Amino acid sequence: MNGVFSLLAGAALALTLVPASADEVDVSKYPQSQVRIVVTSSAGASADALTRTVARELGKIWGKDPIVENVAGSNGNIGLEQIAQGKPDGLSIVVGGDKVPLNAIFFGPELKSDLIKDLSTVTKAVSNPQILVVRPSLGVKNLDEYLKLAREKNGTLTVGTPSNGGAHHIGHELLGQLTGTKYTFIPYKGGAPAVTDLLGGHIDAVIITLAAVTEHVRAGRLIAIGVSTAKRSAALPDVPTFQEQGIKDFNIETWQGVFVSAKTPRPLVEKINRDFVAALNAPDVKSFLEGQGFAVVASTAAEGDAAVRSDFENYSRVIKAANIKLD
Repeated sequence: MNGVFSLLAGAALALTLVPASADEVDVSKYPQSQVRIVVTSSAGASADALTRTVARELGKIWGKDPIVENVAGSNGNIGLEQIAQGKPDGLSIVVGGDKVPLNAIFFGPELKSDLIKDLSTVTKAVSNPQILVVRPSLGVKNLDEYLKLAREKNGTLTVGTPSNGGAHHIGHELLGQLTGTKYTFIPYKGGAPAVTDLLGGHIDAVIITLAAVTEHVRAGRLIAIGVSTAKRSAALPDVPTFQEQGIKDFNIETWQGVFVSAKTPRPLVEKINRDFVAALNAPDVKSFLEGQGFAVVASTAAEGDAAVRSDFENYSRVIKAANIKLD
């Protein structure tokens, strides 16, 4: 009898040690301890400013401030892989955005993780319209004039990009493919040196995140040709989109998103999504971000995952057609 009792007691103890299924996860006490948010860019970059702004609001929601850590090495892959391979407890989060599909394309075989499969999107937080700007002395003021000049120059029009193979570069490559125009692309190590060379008249054009050149456009130091998203930007409402100027379905943007390990239970992902969406939509946070040129998206987790898959497919086609390779 004692043996039977011991066996039953052991079985009961074993059952208490079995982890709850994903459907039984109690998210009401999240976060149980301090959350670590990894930013895949250096301190002071736009993604860093975004993360720290939202993190302060999350501290109010959670009752404890998260730690924000910059892990910028290897084009952001170090930070992305830390979370992809980390514990699926929601306490380690990474801000990555369109780096996820782009890095999966360019670095996939070199990585220990499959970024598309091993990360789950919490939210597509903000999008950043891209804007094509030219030096005033180039003599063009709209997309038709820009494309006409590009055809006349037959590939010698110089276009600076903040990186080689980034969404900016891919966006202009797509413009060339859709309009039958050719360009000489000059990649820079960041947006600031590209804009400096454009202001100095050393190159003809730059395609870049709108926030990086808003003040130059307002001051007339640069001429805005068009924005790459489907809608005009509130920061520069007089600048038309490429779609308005005849490039059907053209919609290219950079964006920042929030990711956790793909093994994180779905109810926990949804809980973190609700918290981030609330923080992003807080009036002070949203006003600040929009003033910086961001468009607050605050998507659902499912919409974020769909954005990653869509970008992976679309960017792969453009990169292959243009034979873009990283240096």
